Amino acid sequence: MTLNHCQPYNNTKAKYLFLIAVTSLIIIAPINKIIAAPILPDFQPIIQTSGVKVYNKSGTNNKLEFVTIVNIKKARLANLIGELSYSHTPKANPSHHRSKIKKKLLTHFWQDAVQQNTTSNQAKVVLNGAFFSTKNDPTGIAFGLKVNGNLITYGYGVGNEYFGQIRTFSWHNQSNIAKIQTYMVQTFKIVQDVVGGLDITANKSANKYLPRTFVGVGDRDGDGVTETVMFYSSNYARQIDASATLRGFGAKATMMLDGGGSTGIIVDGKPLISTNRPIPHALAIYAGE
Repeated sequence: MTLNHCQPYNNTKAKYLFLIAVTSLIIIAPINKIIAAPILPDFQPIIQTSGVKVYNKSGTNNKLEFVTIVNIKKARLANLIGELSYSHTPKANPSHHRSKIKKKLLTHFWQDAVQQNTTSNQAKVVLNGAFFSTKNDPTGIAFGLKVNGNLITYGYGVGNEYFGQIRTFSWHNQSNIAKIQTYMVQTFKIVQDVVGGLDITANKSANKYLPRTFVGVGDRDGDGVTETVMFYSSNYARQIDASATLRGFGAKATMMLDGGGSTGIIVDGKPLISTNRPIPHALAIYAGE
């Protein structure tokens, strides 16, 4: 389920660039001194279409690694969510806005994405996104979510866990800008789509080989604007390997999305990393003309 755009975004690009400038001085420390293995030479493209490329690394022992590159000047990125079942905004503190979302399988999100195909945009990739509670259904979103101009939640985990390590991945398709930065409520007020996540230094069993989903942003055309979004999906990786892979593909900043049993990726209708865990949120990537 997606939500319709609720209001025009006048001067969005100018406001967003200001927001980027405000946060550009933040320095993020490396996770540790572990050296990631060389990566790029083994990645081969398996999908190349307008604005979207998917790379696969030849692995052994059933290890799967994929990198999805999205140029939002040509392609489109969209948030998908399950059915909203609860929404509440306390009058005394609107920043505590909360919504709960029903979960569904990633394969069902793929069907939702295909239903939104147009003559100019065709669904190519769907993958898992935001952190959430695996114990509840419907569930809240841990670190915030805004879908096509509609605030879902600022996140039940903000102020309660991972202090100083919460980040946001945000983008605006019309302005062709994507950004990863420190969590700020202002980001949710300005930008069209926002997904909260964690810094790569947050310890989610950092040095264990587990399923991982990371996102990165980069400036591949060198114009000073980060228009390229990169996703890393693997069934067996450390946090540093996920981040280093995206850096190897040119990411200037990276962020951790939900992983473990939530990690999954579907390309052209085919699950490349399968998951049976129902999730409340997914990211859909549409190729352009």
